[in-house]
Amino acid sequence: MSQPVDVEPVLDAAAEIVVDDGFESANLRRIAARAGITEEQLLELFHSPGQLFVSLLNREYSGIFRMIVDHMDRDPLGGRLSHIYRHTLGAVHERPLARALYLTDPIALNTIMREAYGFEYMPRLGVRSEFIDMMKEAGMVRRDIDSASLSALITAVAAGAALTAPHEELDQLIDGLAIVLERSADTDAVDTSPGKEAFVNYAAGLAGPGRDD
Repeated sequence: MSQPVDVEPVLDAAAEIVVDDGFESANLRRIAARAGITEEQLLELFHSPGQLFVSLLNREYSGIFRMIVDHMDRDPLGGRLSHIYRHTLGAVHERPLARALYLTDPIALNTIMREAYGFEYMPRLGVRSEFIDMMKEAGMVRRDIDSASLSALITAVAAGAALTAPHEELDQLIDGLAIVLERSADTDAVDTSPGKEAFVNYAAGLAGPGRDD
C-alpha cells in the first residue's frame, strides 16, 4: 500500500514552477516530477489541474492575509487606509507567487479564478468602495470623500504600478502611493484599532476561490 502524499510539498512544487517558468509550464507531469511523486499520486490528491491551482491560490491568499495582519498589528497606525494599502501592496510584491500572478501573469490568475467560479475574473490590486465605506464608519477615512471615486483612483494607480513592474525603487513607490492616501483620505485618528478590525472583517467576508463561506 502506497504511503499518503503530503499536499504541501506538491503545492510548493507547483508554486516554484509558476514563479520560475510561468503558469503555462506548470503541467501535471512537471509538478509531479518536481514534487518527487507520480502523476497518478498527484491525481489522487487533486482530481484536476484546476483543483490543484485553486488550492494553491487559496493557500497564497491565506499567506497574504496573515502577512498583512502581522504588519498591521505591529504598526500603531496600521488601521489607517494609507497604512493598510501600504501593507497590502507590500505583501503582494514581497511574495513571489502573488507577484507572479498579480503583476507578471494576470491571465493565469484569471484562468484559476474561472476554474473556481465559472466566470471571468479581473485581478485587482485596488480598494473597493464598500471597504472605504466601512473605513468611514470606523472613523479612519474622511466622510467628505466619495468612496467610488477614491476606489477608482486607487485601482487605476495600482494597475499602473502592476503594468510597470518590477520596480527598482519599490519602497519609494509604495510610500508615495501611501502618502497620497494619507494626505487625501486619512483622518487624524490616533487609535486605529477600529480600522484594523474593519479590514479583518472585510477580508473575512471576501469568499476566496472554492470556499464555502
